[in-house]
Amino acid sequence: MVKNLDVVLPTEGLWKGSETQGIKDFTIDIDLPAASTLEQAAIRLASKEGKVTDATQEDLPLGDLGEIIEKVRYEILEGTGMVLLKGFPVERLSSQEIAFFFWGIGLRLGKAVSQSVMGERLGHIIDATDVDPHARAYRNRTELTPHTDPSDILSFLCLYPGATGGISHFVSSLTIYEEIKKNNPDMLEALQRGFHYHRFGEQEPDCPDVTPWRVPVYSEKEGKLSCRYVKEFIEIAADEDPNAALSKEEKEALKVFESTAQREDLRLTFTLQPGETIFANNYTVLHARTAFTNYPERKRELLRLWLTATPTRPVVKELFLYERAHNGGEHGIVPQSGQIPSFASRFDQKN
Repeated sequence: MVKNLDVVLPTEGLWKGSETQGIKDFTIDIDLPAASTLEQAAIRLASKEGKVTDATQEDLPLGDLGEIIEKVRYEILEGTGMVLLKGFPVERLSSQEIAFFFWGIGLRLGKAVSQSVMGERLGHIIDATDVDPHARAYRNRTELTPHTDPSDILSFLCLYPGATGGISHFVSSLTIYEEIKKNNPDMLEALQRGFHYHRFGEQEPDCPDVTPWRVPVYSEKEGKLSCRYVKEFIEIAADEDPNAALSKEEKEALKVFESTAQREDLRLTFTLQPGETIFANNYTVLHARTAFTNYPERKRELLRLWLTATPTRPVVKELFLYERAHNGGEHGIVPQSGQIPSFASRFDQKN
């Protein structure tokens, strides 16, 4: 039997959206004069047409911005688990220049890892359903329910908003744990035992579509409570693999977790504006997004980073969905030549 975890949770990480002043309480403004060193370095590198992800910390010095970024780093890893960094100079920098600027900050927070089978370490979040109706979540415009990504830290930089929708919901997974422990403690055993996950062909070659191991929603290592949760991956694994079938108790536990994560009093709601970047700790915060529409003249557009912190958070290996990370290697999704992140092949098989 799995016992309820007994850990001391950080007070700063136990927040409820209804008890804050909204995203304002999580916002740090960039001091643009302090950012001038990084901005000039980004402009210089962009003029050379080099690859953004080849740039190093030496290529992109922070100058006086370093103190602010260290504050961001502390808040993500040791504080509330999330920060809105406001004031990226998107209105005067080209797309390549702002990409270097964003990358330079990311370099101070962790190591960027691959975000899909395409191997991109600097992701481009844009609706691709006009060319692939079954494009994966970050490349379509449908609703995304509360979930985590397979990295220590996630970050989105808004370059251009949607015409409607695209509203972000962030919620503390530590607070969810405390609420379930208080109101539905009998559900924690199933959440700690975990679930098998479907990997939609993004696992390494010769590995099964469904994880051979259970991925715990909540787990503990070295006194730190961590969360991993992607509802869709669990449900599709259960539908397609008899070994991943959900018991009545497990279905109820998932229902309790999902309803708690969606509670309006717990979540923080906001819409990213151009020049705003959200950073979040994937192990202590879940994120979601409402469906959106694009403007006729330009699509909603963001840049994304998945980062492994240095040092990385101590977590049980079962949290990793892919064999490389599960076996102690690099986080993220292993690149696979010729593949794209799409549900198309699965859709075709079912029709």
